[in-house]
Amino acid sequence: MKKTIVACCVIAASLWAGCGKAYDEYATIMFFIGNVTKNNASIEIGEAVKENDRLVTGGQSSCDIKIGESIIRIKENSTVLISQLMKKGAMENTALGLDVGKMLCKPKKLMKDESFLVKTPTAVAGVRGTRFTVEADTMKTTRIKVFDGKVKVIKRVDRLEGAFDKIMEEAAAVEEKEKVIVTENDVKKAEKKVEDALAKEGAAGLEVAVVKIVEQVKDDVIVSRKEVQTFKVEDFKEEKSELIAVEERPREVIRQIAAIVKLEKEKPKPDGRLLVTRYDVYFIKNGSVLWEGKVINPPIRRDDRIYIASGDYVYCASAEGPVLWRKNIENDGKLEIRDDRLVVHARTGVKSLDLDTGQE
Repeated sequence: MKKTIVACCVIAASLWAGCGKAYDEYATIMFFIGNVTKNNASIEIGEAVKENDRLVTGGQSSCDIKIGESIIRIKENSTVLISQLMKKGAMENTALGLDVGKMLCKPKKLMKDESFLVKTPTAVAGVRGTRFTVEADTMKTTRIKVFDGKVKVIKRVDRLEGAFDKIMEEAAAVEEKEKVIVTENDVKKAEKKVEDALAKEGAAGLEVAVVKIVEQVKDDVIVSRKEVQTFKVEDFKEEKSELIAVEERPREVIRQIAAIVKLEKEKPKPDGRLLVTRYDVYFIKNGSVLWEGKVINPPIRRDDRIYIASGDYVYCASAEGPVLWRKNIENDGKLEIRDDRLVVHARTGVKSLDLDTGQE
């Protein structure tokens, strides 16, 4: 296996010195797959993310962002606004806006006076160090699921934008194995209550009205315990597994990926390139990572070719990295060469493939 890995990475190793960016920024693009843009421009691994940056992911794409000690993954077909990035010493305050799509969030364990907020068109979620997911669809429905820790949720009423922290203190905690759904209709009802309260206060101002809201109509603005639902962990097994897997990749792996991406941009191969590291497999084509999988079993090497299976695909690549063929077959990672055929242990049964073409 070591020989195979060295062979696959030899091009990357020779280009390390000229590729990749150092993680010396507070917030950076940690990794991405597929089509991802920042402010309508293409992105690079390691580049900085600033306040008011807008990130958009296309179909079958994702983007991992490291913000201080927190990590988020923006899933496919999502639009995220970096609303606030504030760091003072060890203190961090972060606010993200999810217009549409889905995010997996792994914020750091927050200290007093720190905050991590996620805002959707209809909800605001505040955490104290947890793992949770947030979804917002085109109908402005928000779904928040907590996999461990606690999240407080309120309905997003624009007139109270400056008072979210105060109102959230009164919110019930959504805890492990619990979820909340907030609809546009829920917010409209809350907005009506707020407008009525503001109208009654008149010249007294918003600050007094907020106190009134918390005391008199908080159940219409705050997500209460009666709105919290439980879910079965097995229903969201894949999400939980992915959340656990969201982590910072070793810098040497990032450098290898950046080197292959650069090479693929400058000298593209018709079928892309394969990068095999100790734990992961990356398929790189057209200047970006299009797929990643886990090294379940060591690759098989025969002559100047390597064969590897991982999750959804079986790959054949030359020892230098260019892909010769790939086959979409769900598998358990086990391969063997038998009678000059590549035998794949697929989930639907054993498949026998031609070593040269990948055809059954």
